[in-house]
Amino acid sequence: MNSLAGKVALVVGGGADGPPRAGEQLPIGNGRAAALACARAGAAVMVADRNFDAARATADTITAGGGRSAAVACDVRTDADCRAAVDATVRELGALHLLVNNVGIADMGTVADVPVEDFDNVLLVNVRGHFSTIKHALPEMVRAGNGAIVTISSLNALRTGGAGIAYDTSKAALLALSRNVMASAAPHGVRVNTVLPGIIDSTMLRRFVGDQQIDFAARIPLGRLGSPWDVANAVVFLLSNDAAFITGAELVVDGGTLGIL
Repeated sequence: MNSLAGKVALVVGGGADGPPRAGEQLPIGNGRAAALACARAGAAVMVADRNFDAARATADTITAGGGRSAAVACDVRTDADCRAAVDATVRELGALHLLVNNVGIADMGTVADVPVEDFDNVLLVNVRGHFSTIKHALPEMVRAGNGAIVTISSLNALRTGGAGIAYDTSKAALLALSRNVMASAAPHGVRVNTVLPGIIDSTMLRRFVGDQQIDFAARIPLGRLGSPWDVANAVVFLLSNDAAFITGAELVVDGGTLGIL
């Protein structure tokens, strides 16, 4: 069930740089959880991150558990880095079947006060970075005979609140990006789906909250924050053959939040 045995995955944004939760050996964000979950499902995993040390820490955890993994530095703002990450995956792990696009940064600006340069930078990372990794990864997936892509968007693609205009715009744009790629990739046997997390107890959230005391769970029908593992499990499902007839889907992982807005 949800097996990725024999597959090679590239997880972009597979490091984590925020504070860990109590009991964590490493801080866990959606990208690191996805990389570890892919490995546990049997995939060989290339971990890409702008912070190479963070990527290496994820890869080392995988190999220490008996899996196959490697790490590569990748700043998705640079198209050449995205190409290099794909090339490194094929060179070091032998092929590329699966891609997880997790990189994302946020702003808190409104249309009235966000600097144009900040808006551009968020879209550069959150949208064009995803475009670049897909552009370079897709031919390798076609060459391998099949594949699957999962892009991490956000509940903010469907509603606003808790982040800025650039973040909301970028996450909505990812839905259109995934749909367009889906249409052109499907004839080649490559599936493309999107996960939309709600409020997740991730490193990004912990950096944002800091010392503030905010009762996020009170806003969620299931009564708790999501875990990065909730997101990672959705990612592995969509990558696996259990989702073989699912493409172009937008899977909301939010504990029911969207249903009460």
